[in-house]
Amino acid sequence: MKVLKVLGILLLVVVVIWLIASLILPKEMNVAMEETIDAPIAVVWDNVSTYEKADNWSPWYEADPDMKVTFDGESGAVGSSMTWSGNQKVGSGSMTLSTSDMENHLLEHHVKHDFGEGNSKMQLTEEEGKTKVSMSYNEKQGIPWNVMGALFGAEKMMTEAFKQQLGLLKGIAEKQASEKAALVVYTVEEVQREAGKYVGKKEVIQMADMKTYFDTNMPALGTLCKDHMTGAPAALYWTWNEESGESEITVAMPVAMDEAPEGYEFYEQPEGTYLTVDYFGAYDESMKGAHDALGAYMEEKNMKLVGAVMEEYITDPMTEKDPSKWLTKISYPVAMNDAEEPTEN
Repeated sequence: MKVLKVLGILLLVVVVIWLIASLILPKEMNVAMEETIDAPIAVVWDNVSTYEKADNWSPWYEADPDMKVTFDGESGAVGSSMTWSGNQKVGSGSMTLSTSDMENHLLEHHVKHDFGEGNSKMQLTEEEGKTKVSMSYNEKQGIPWNVMGALFGAEKMMTEAFKQQLGLLKGIAEKQASEKAALVVYTVEEVQREAGKYVGKKEVIQMADMKTYFDTNMPALGTLCKDHMTGAPAALYWTWNEESGESEITVAMPVAMDEAPEGYEFYEQPEGTYLTVDYFGAYDESMKGAHDALGAYMEEKNMKLVGAVMEEYITDPMTEKDPSKWLTKISYPVAMNDAEEPTEN
């Protein structure tokens, strides 16, 4: 009887300690991590926006190579889900896609597992041709599951899982971006164009601020010129200095109007020969390959620029959400370099 009494007291002590711990310990788990990937945002988004492809950078197969995974619903659509079942390390559970915002590159999931449920979030942000991936997970942990989570190091395990996931995603996306860049061959064409009249405001812009500049000025100028436009919105580049990180540029609208809006002025692109490339893709570091192709062609043919480098944004990203279908026509107005004067003997 004495032994039973001691055991009873010990059990009571354990219960009391457990209850006290459950009251003291946090009742919410929050894990967040970021990684910068040297790949265009479109490449990273393609890998994360569906469960089928996200499965390729899951670290859980290493913990359980025999883990069973099933997919349900339309791939990449809100409401689609993934269910898994595996060994003790992996457990079982499901993820359901609750938000898929391609325009803002935002994904949210509702997660259920053996010991509870929570919500995960992934945000992609473009940074100078690279992609910053921000992942987070939030889970409410009621009594007494918060003690279980602390005992088994749930937050540490989740943090380590995030680290592995982002590492695998980085490797896959950067490899794909490298292979894609190596495969793209741009066709340069020589075309004849009439002189073009554009309205804009020439400014020197930091390349790091380019997206903000376009997001602010393109809609504003478009609104002022919408009844007078004769073609697609454009940008004119007079300089591009990677050493200083600056470019002299204007958002430009092709117009038929006699007077420029207040604060703006007219610019003319010359009549004559233009080298052009049709570029399909996002407005990121990938465009550099198209410009490099035009520069190489100019050098090979002994040509020089005689006007501003021009990008015409043929596809409207507001109506076409897939960046791979965005068409930008890049044009260089050129002329032959003067022949060298013959030297006298």
